[in-house]
Amino acid sequence: MTLNKKQTMLRECAVVLLLIAAVAVSEYWWFQLWRLDWQVPMLYGGDGIYWVGQVQRSYGELTGSLGWPFYQPPSPYDPNYDLIYDIFVAFVGLFTKDTGVVFNLYVLVIPFANALAGYAVFRMAGMRRWLAFAFGLTFGMCPYVQQRLAGHMMLAAVEFVPFSILLCLWCAEDPAFARPGKGFFRNRRNWLALAMAWGIANNGAAYYPYFTCFLLCITALCLLLRERRWAATVPCLVTIAEIVLWMIPDFFPMVLGMIAGVGSTLTNGVYRSPIGADIYSLRISSLLLSPNGYGWDKLANWMQRYFHLLATDEGPMYNENGYGYLGIVGIAGFLALLVLLFHNRDWKAGKTDTPRLGDRLWLLSRLNVAALLLASIASFGGIIGIFVRFIRGYNRISPYIAFAALLAVGLWAEHWLAAHRGRRKQVFTVVLALVLAYGYWEQQGLFVPKYEDVQTMWYQDAAFMEEVEAEAGEGAVLFQLPYMKNFENGSVNNMWDYTQLRGPLHSQTLRFSYGAGYGTENDVWYKATSELEPEAMVAELRAQGVAGIYLNLDGYPVEDQQQTLQELLAAAGCDEADAVIHESGMIYYIPLG
Repeated sequence: MTLNKKQTMLRECAVVLLLIAAVAVSEYWWFQLWRLDWQVPMLYGGDGIYWVGQVQRSYGELTGSLGWPFYQPPSPYDPNYDLIYDIFVAFVGLFTKDTGVVFNLYVLVIPFANALAGYAVFRMAGMRRWLAFAFGLTFGMCPYVQQRLAGHMMLAAVEFVPFSILLCLWCAEDPAFARPGKGFFRNRRNWLALAMAWGIANNGAAYYPYFTCFLLCITALCLLLRERRWAATVPCLVTIAEIVLWMIPDFFPMVLGMIAGVGSTLTNGVYRSPIGADIYSLRISSLLLSPNGYGWDKLANWMQRYFHLLATDEGPMYNENGYGYLGIVGIAGFLALLVLLFHNRDWKAGKTDTPRLGDRLWLLSRLNVAALLLASIASFGGIIGIFVRFIRGYNRISPYIAFAALLAVGLWAEHWLAAHRGRRKQVFTVVLALVLAYGYWEQQGLFVPKYEDVQTMWYQDAAFMEEVEAEAGEGAVLFQLPYMKNFENGSVNNMWDYTQLRGPLHSQTLRFSYGAGYGTENDVWYKATSELEPEAMVAELRAQGVAGIYLNLDGYPVEDQQQTLQELLAAAGCDEADAVIHESGMIYYIPLG
């Protein structure tokens, strides 16, 4: 039956709505959203608390309270890390400025965007609707996304990864794509590519643009070696140029900061070791080994013991690079693409009327192995990391590998379904549906926040800071102990990175010593003062007009906690009854007045 344009559009919309509903049901069930309190961020520790702070910073309510008593306005030379995130937060902020609501919405919207982007690319690649639906849902809720949601939310937002792979296919397959000339803007794909390039450039904190440009370079190399003329690389080079041009406004402030000698968040805030590219590189084993034991509880327990041994024995070498699991279907595609490297093929991409499955798999196999050579431990990424230190988390190329693998399986399944009829097709469809369902089910459960613990801590912090505000008075400056560098300090004993943001997040009237850029006047003073003996420290704080000490005992060894508290109380000339005590018993406000 032939459908007219209206009927086709209605069916497309129906499948998209079904996909949205499927993601919503999946999130509610697998993320256990019935436990969520919308007014409380679902994550409240480490990188999660950093992003809670980013939400408040977007409203201008946080930055001005950090880095006192020598407060300096934020550097005008800070680059933009992720404009997509900023636009989303600003849009939601038009309706509510509740930190919990905005934060939770951002986290929960990410799988929707990923799934819809995956579905769109699967459809544009020629897959039928139900296949694109299944593979889009699988990609939208893939393990990498779920594990990244637990901290690096902007890295979980991989909605432009599918478009990156699609651009590589277009560069290879479409002779009219991205060719400069009078007809450039009459080609609809060129307009779409410009839009995709903007999204890629403003997503993933420079990692995803970097990886996209790398894969486009690999595509250009394949075309160059086949055609033996530089003109064959033009589409890839034009697409790379579009991405780079969109990135210039984002990172131009950083360049100005370097020229002016004042640095920026990236150049004067965090030391990046040249060995970081090896430490945070890709582990092929992590792509293949399931944290869920492929759905078998006994195997899952064995896997967890194995991962624990890796974390214990390998120390810093086993880190976020354990987040790359591809899922059952992804593993099949990944291994198949590796096998195809051993199969000779006369690559005809761009020379046939319609794209051929073999040509597409040929290119995907090259992109797949190139990603491994760039990102694996002690590979080319480690060499590049000696010179380009800001790009170090090469394991973050995992979603590219995952999508290429899913696309390979999806294209093969579409080809098989189109080539067969009758009972064989019916049996294949049932088996494929079961495999997809099993693979989708097996990869779930990797993101379940500790809702009740977070809610308890959030409300305890709010009540504590309300008491402190009443005690200290409006505009008072608090000195936070122990010292913690901003940002990426690392844990201090049992106090996670960014934990000193908990106080500022719950006060709109107080000022805090934590939060100044690393190496600034306040940060140098903050660190030096924190190392003084209690009596000298209190004398310096009073001289600078500091109203009190915000003390987090989790930042000290257990055996030193009570002694530290008593020495500070004695130096301040008060006893424990004069202090404001957090309900947890681990945070104190010691007045100096």
